[in-house]
Amino acid sequence: MLREQIIKKYVTVNDVLYVIGHNGSIFFRSLLRTILFLVVLYGIYFVLNRYIAWNALPRIFALLGIGFFVKYLLDFFNDYLDTLILSKEGMTMFTRDGILRYKTDFFARTTIETVSYIHNSIRDKVFSKWDIMIKLDHEIEYPFENVSRPQRQMAKILKYKEQFAGVQAARTEEIEINDEKISILAEALGEVVKEYLDKKESEREEEY
Repeated sequence: MLREQIIKKYVTVNDVLYVIGHNGSIFFRSLLRTILFLVVLYGIYFVLNRYIAWNALPRIFALLGIGFFVKYLLDFFNDYLDTLILSKEGMTMFTRDGILRYKTDFFARTTIETVSYIHNSIRDKVFSKWDIMIKLDHEIEYPFENVSRPQRQMAKILKYKEQFAGVQAARTEEIEINDEKISILAEALGEVVKEYLDKKESEREEEY
């Protein structure tokens, strides 16, 4: 996916498993706001152009319209890239603000205590728009706002969390078993060496 390829340029995440983005309503709302502004801007230009004879007037309003449209495209791009990335290591929240500013927050799987979702208004309910709340240890909370189908997204988060928690537990158990085997082997080897040295000492005493 194009979004994943772009995100990888900013975030050092290996093995991206799933990407959660924003609800489509925020893009629709931004588009309506832009269209409304351009219509109002054209209306003001139409009125002024009838009463003011100024050659630079069309250029000024054209630049204003283009500038606001460019801002809309930038906001759309930033909202599109705002994501919650699930990987084998944990979760990464990536947010962009403006042209150059961006922020990444990484949550290791072992630090995630609970994941819940809430909606804040009737409008959120109508557009099926919810906020996912990630609660870490030490009562630290991180919200990821405007998410579609929160039940499905939360199920994905918990699925991967439990899946790799089980893998980590199996690895830990395997390491503990190997350490125990090494300890037993070292102890047995120590006994063999001790018996060998005792035997050699006894042979020397018999010779004398």
